[in-house]
Amino acid sequence: MEPVRLSKKMAELGICSRREADSYIEQGWVKVDGEVAVLGQKVLPHNVIEVDKKAQDAQSSRVTILINKPVGYVSGQAEKGYELSRRVDQARKPLEGR
Repeated sequence: MEPVRLSKKMAELGICSRREADSYIEQGWVKVDGEVAVLGQKVLPHNVIEVDKKAQDAQSSRVTILINKPVGYVSGQAEKGYELSRRVDQARKPLEGR
């Protein structure tokens, strides 16, 4: 079997996203076979991956909100200097003209 990047393996295992994995690795929160992992490291199926509790705490402090956005609804983050046209909790019907 071919070795795969540690961040990809962590994402496949459902531990975190690839970007989160890279961040955890950079912070020294991930170990492979008992040794601190390095960014870009490759692993095989028999390698043991350990994630520090600090990473789990960081992940559990985040909140993800999923919404079903029907056609005609607009969402996004206002750019600097501009106001939002509508907040998500106010989005009850499509914008006029759409």
